[in-house]
Amino acid sequence: MSVGAGFILKKALGTLFMPLSVCLVLFALGLLYVLLRRSKDAIAPFVMSGLLLYAFSLNSVSGYLIRPLENAYPPLNLSNAEIVKKPVKWVVVLGSGHWTDQRLPPGAMLEEAALYRLNEGIRVANRFPGAILVLSGGKFKDEQSNAQVMAAAAVDLGFNPGRIMLSDKALDTHDEAMRIRALAGSDLFVLVTSASHMLRAVKLFENQGLKPIPAPTCYQSKGEPEYFLPRADNITTCHMAVHEYLGLAWSFVRGQISIL
Repeated sequence: MSVGAGFILKKALGTLFMPLSVCLVLFALGLLYVLLRRSKDAIAPFVMSGLLLYAFSLNSVSGYLIRPLENAYPPLNLSNAEIVKKPVKWVVVLGSGHWTDQRLPPGAMLEEAALYRLNEGIRVANRFPGAILVLSGGKFKDEQSNAQVMAAAAVDLGFNPGRIMLSDKALDTHDEAMRIRALAGSDLFVLVTSASHMLRAVKLFENQGLKPIPAPTCYQSKGEPEYFLPRADNITTCHMAVHEYLGLAWSFVRGQISIL
């Protein structure tokens, strides 16, 4: 099986367990019962689908799911003199999503998480003038790699292109960790990724013998008060949380990380 096929299979299987997918499967089951003229049997999956959809759209539920992930590591405090004085040689920004559209500037092609990660990477790199900004992320169903688009966006924002290095062959975090190990070796480096993804990323990097300094970003839970009006972005947050829990389980089963 090629890397691309394995990547697609993993994504497809993971999608089945996403919150919205579960709701749609239950709704489809209810429709099936209706078509089979078993209307009474359709009530339970219809009601369950609606209740789950409402629950996933609440910030109380989405926050409950994602906060343990986002609180695993604190934000990187660059006003801390001890941090700034460390001999950081690399600032590694993990890849996220994009779609190439030649009508748009590079920054507009990046998904929200990629923009947050790039912004944090530039912020950190500016405090370590001798560090190289390593942009990671491979190419999948697009003419450009995610690293290439982030690099173009970084240059557009005024970052020195001479301080940018691409690591644009990896399609997942485990592969990114192996490639960064080959690049950085025992050098001290800062690892930038979404706060919800940082726990899995650090564990995968540590499994390669690396000791990154975490710089989480793109927080979804920001201490807002709980309320009971549904919002679509809360479903997205639940999706991100479930994706990470499944990713942790998958990495553990494959022996790529340990629980402790």
